Amino acid sequence: MRVGVGQSQRTLLADALEDATTMAMGNAQLAKADLAVVFATVDYQGDYGQLFHKIHEISGCDHLVGCSGMSVLTSAGEFEGESAVAVLVLRSDEVSALPFLVSSDESSTIGAAIRERISSNIHENSLLVVLPDVRGVSPEVLVNEIGEDGQTLPIVGGAASGSPDGQYIYGWHDEKVVESGVAGMLLTGAFRTEIGVAQGCQPIGNQLEVTRTEGNVIYEVNGNPALNSLQEALESLTSEDLERSGRVVFIGIAMEKENPAPRIGDFLVRNLVGYDKDSGAIAVSESVSQGQLVQFHLRNSSSADKEIQEIVHDLHERTREQPPAFGMYFNCLGRGKGLYGKANHDIRIIKQKFPNLPVIGFFGNAEFAPIGGRNFAHAYTGALVLCSEV
Repeated sequence: MRVGVGQSQRTLLADALEDATTMAMGNAQLAKADLAVVFATVDYQGDYGQLFHKIHEISGCDHLVGCSGMSVLTSAGEFEGESAVAVLVLRSDEVSALPFLVSSDESSTIGAAIRERISSNIHENSLLVVLPDVRGVSPEVLVNEIGEDGQTLPIVGGAASGSPDGQYIYGWHDEKVVESGVAGMLLTGAFRTEIGVAQGCQPIGNQLEVTRTEGNVIYEVNGNPALNSLQEALESLTSEDLERSGRVVFIGIAMEKENPAPRIGDFLVRNLVGYDKDSGAIAVSESVSQGQLVQFHLRNSSSADKEIQEIVHDLHERTREQPPAFGMYFNCLGRGKGLYGKANHDIRIIKQKFPNLPVIGFFGNAEFAPIGGRNFAHAYTGALVLCSEV
């Protein structure tokens, strides 16, 4: 598998595409690419029609897939608030890509349409990358329609973004560019995938077993009213802890019941959406089962920094024997400089452990990655996907 990444910030899209693609092809040492993945900021939108022809002219790629991003990123940095084009080129005899683009005009159930389109190509080792426009499909509905089984078919990706007002968002496949659709690709073949999900949260209090629940309402944990446990967790915090988190508390749900000691990255972090003083119940934005472990969480820059470092370290350990050939990083618009107060935070940490790894990605409106073998849509999350040759 040969993979290379390039980027450019030149003013004209044709020039930026030429520079970024030439750089990517040179880094991959390729004369011809099978596939190009392209993310571009929305200020180039008037010239998006040039994408396929310009990149094909330089790389000879058979297929192109990608979307607009309010900001894009590569191994070289996170280009927030700047014009930029990011290009990844790939060639492999062992890995096949099936790109697609489904618009909301074609189907009212886009996820089901995608599943039908890719079903005959799904094999034992497959990875589905989705880049939806959330104006045309709900991230949660998309996952439900395609399938929640993240072991048979892991779903990764990010929701396309564009202009700050959300008016202009695009996806593309080959020569076709649309709004209100889902671009993406199915990867199959002899490769291994490792995925890390950084949700920017710090656990507080103890891990608790859900002992009475109904749907998304937790009545008891460890045999006690859930609201009492929440109050105990909050009492353990300083006023500074609460101020840094914006006084917003989340709940982490361990998705693997057989794991008795879940760590950072094993929890699905969801919002608390209500409580009832009389019953001591709390409501969360996810169904919870009896016997699951939960833990309350706070989100702030220091916990996000610690978490991304732990996630990347863990991925580095898991890929020591089979180093990744390339990576994709789907980052939330609410992270980056807005969270850390400085540029290039996450990509710098990734590069510390994977200094020569080609990485491409963008800042989106939602993120997709499995946790505990189930596919989920996330928010305020960074999803790092590493692909290695087998």
